[in-house]
Amino acid sequence: MNKFSTALVCAFACIAPYASAQPGSYSGPGVLSRGAGDIGNRAGAQVDLRLWGDVTGVYDTGLQPYQVDSKGNLVTINGLYGVQADLGAYGTHRWRTALLGLDYSGYYVHYTSGSSFDTTTQNLRLGYTYQKSRRLALDFRQLAGTGTLGYGTAGFNGDANGIPSNFVNTPTALLFDNRYYYLQSTMDATFIQTARTSYTVGGDGFLVRRQGAGLAGTNGYNLRGSIQHRLSKKKTIGATYEHIHLDFPPAFGESDIDGAELFFNTSIGRRWTFSAKAGAFIAQVVGIQQVSLDPVIAALLGTNFSERAFSAQSIYPSGNFSLSGRFKRSSISFHYSQGITPGNGIYLTSQQKDGGASLAYSGVRNWSFGLTGGYSRLNGLGQGLQPYSTINGGANATYRITRGLHALLRFDARDQQIDVVGYKHTGYRASIGLAFSPGDLPLSLW
Repeated sequence: MNKFSTALVCAFACIAPYASAQPGSYSGPGVLSRGAGDIGNRAGAQVDLRLWGDVTGVYDTGLQPYQVDSKGNLVTINGLYGVQADLGAYGTHRWRTALLGLDYSGYYVHYTSGSSFDTTTQNLRLGYTYQKSRRLALDFRQLAGTGTLGYGTAGFNGDANGIPSNFVNTPTALLFDNRYYYLQSTMDATFIQTARTSYTVGGDGFLVRRQGAGLAGTNGYNLRGSIQHRLSKKKTIGATYEHIHLDFPPAFGESDIDGAELFFNTSIGRRWTFSAKAGAFIAQVVGIQQVSLDPVIAALLGTNFSERAFSAQSIYPSGNFSLSGRFKRSSISFHYSQGITPGNGIYLTSQQKDGGASLAYSGVRNWSFGLTGGYSRLNGLGQGLQPYSTINGGANATYRITRGLHALLRFDARDQQIDVVGYKHTGYRASIGLAFSPGDLPLSLW
């Protein structure tokens, strides 16, 4: 065990007392990915805690800062190139009754062709699962970070399929490449009544802050409860209820959302897992919307639009479907979800539909590969805004030159559109460089 692993073990040893069961051998019926979950996993498997760092050359195009030119048009930055330095850590550590998962990545980029756009990004996911007794399991999860770019970050891709809900870090939903800060704390407690039935209660508290006078932040909390019953060794059913509250400083508006869903989870063979959730949300939204003025009033005031407060209640369907496969050296997943989100600072409480797929593979000697792609669509509730959609994708490859030295290549792309108004924006990022990460396996970025 390296010094980094030892330090983390010592830091958490005081909250990992021993009991009669192990998280790794837990036989309860839970199917939701709480606590440590899959944090720190790579290519479908748990790995030891691992540090990595790299220096790469980067090329960015299609950056959309939060600013306009002298004519009032949006500014788009193309053809920025520079040098980027990354530092990260990922992996898991197991005690007899506890499991810790860590994903951290941070970078600083200096654009030699435009140093005013130099930026840094930090992302942290930390999960901890502790089985206190045969009847009680506790799960803790922490998300925190800051960023500017609407691209995925190496080693950090959020929580797959939104379990538990990731309210704060969805970079591909951003309209502008503009500084934001986020924090989300999660805690769940599961009472295991029998080997087949369990009950879970928990919640999240979260916030987002954005730079830019016209961009709203987010404050919120989520309270939830669920019951799960294992029909057989491979099949589980259950029901969940949650209440979400959102407000958006400094903008006027808030939302209270109540949702109920039924879920089903099953294993298909030894490698595949399928899960499905379906239900509905009732959203009560208060905010500001833009309205067209009567032509006479418009002529008097010299403007065609005004704003007014609104209060609305609506019912929306919700659901989540995912299929994932985990193999010795690879993992693959597909998902589609529909629900309510806090939006992106312009679109506030929104109905979101998204789908995607990812693949991680390290089965070729000295090589590791990753692919990811997805689609997302936001429809602001009551704001009178046209829907906003994005298509994004990414690919990476690493090659182990020596035991600690790796070559890496990464490419990310996105396409953004707002219906009717004619907004269409495409950008991409490419990087190539060298990474240092001691270990017997090729470095895996996700």
